[in-house]
Amino acid sequence: MTGARQRGEIETLASGSLRVKVYAGIDPLSGKRLYLTETVPAGPRTLAEAKKVRTGRADRRAAQPPTRATVIQLMDRYLDVVDVRLTTRARYEE
Repeated sequence: MTGARQRGEIETLASGSLRVKVYAGIDPLSGKRLYLTETVPAGPRTLAEAKKVRTGRADRRAAQPPTRATVIQLMDRYLDVVDVRLTTRARYEE
């Protein structure tokens, strides 16, 4: 039996800092893969801190559905589903 599957990856940067990258799912608007990233500064506890960040990011990814959509894309999507009067809709589109 193998060990538990790792959540995300930790990459060492030239500065000695560590970059933590965790898969966050598919962007519902663009259809592209999303990754949450964070850089942990170099120091005596860098690896331990990076592991905590990796676990925390993986745990939070479901609670915060991420997207890289622009405000315009989100508004277009909203206008597709909102049920308002025509005059209100015209103002929203302005």
